[in-house]
Amino acid sequence: MAHAPYSMIRLSRADKNSRGFTLVELLIVSAVLSLVLTSLCGIYLSVAAEWERQDGRGTALSVTSMACSRVSDYLSQAVGAVVLTRFEEGDAIAVNLPANSAHGIYVPVWNAGRIEHQSGNWIVFYLSDSSGDYRRTGDILWAATMNWSTYPNGVVPDSAWSLYQGQSKGKISPISSLQFSVADDGLPLVTVTATSAYKVGDTNGRIKLTRSVCVQNAY
Repeated sequence: MAHAPYSMIRLSRADKNSRGFTLVELLIVSAVLSLVLTSLCGIYLSVAAEWERQDGRGTALSVTSMACSRVSDYLSQAVGAVVLTRFEEGDAIAVNLPANSAHGIYVPVWNAGRIEHQSGNWIVFYLSDSSGDYRRTGDILWAATMNWSTYPNGVVPDSAWSLYQGQSKGKISPISSLQFSVADDGLPLVTVTATSAYKVGDTNGRIKLTRSVCVQNAY
């Protein structure tokens, strides 16, 4: 019986081992890869959307907290406060600061048999655009000096004041709403409500914070 030469057998095996993938095998691999890539893309998009949502929410929470804190700091030292209405009821507040200070601390004086803080300058907090004009709406928190005899024309925005100290006008995130109310039960209690809106894709969200502070120097 004749046998095939060894070289022919080795060539036959080499041809068999070196053959390419079949069309069916390629289709199966492509289908598997498509499923894997689709799953990975879905996970990536989901994580990216959640990160964007959390980032927007965190920024909104930061700006509302800062707005309430900054205004509350002034109110806690004030001798009086008046809620004002420009476009909506209670959308601004005038704060009467004490007259005398030493080293950045307001100092009371002896008057009519008691120690009290004297009335000083009035400042007003409100939302406006980048111009700071009291007669315009906007999403930037402003502080301004004011004089009752010329109000509202005498409201002069303080361009150096910032929601974020040392930064220009606090324009890091918009404040969509700022509301004030006062309850007088012995000493005035002012409630500050700040709202910041944010958007993630087609979804709108908002953060609302409320803080109440006693005008403790009022008599």
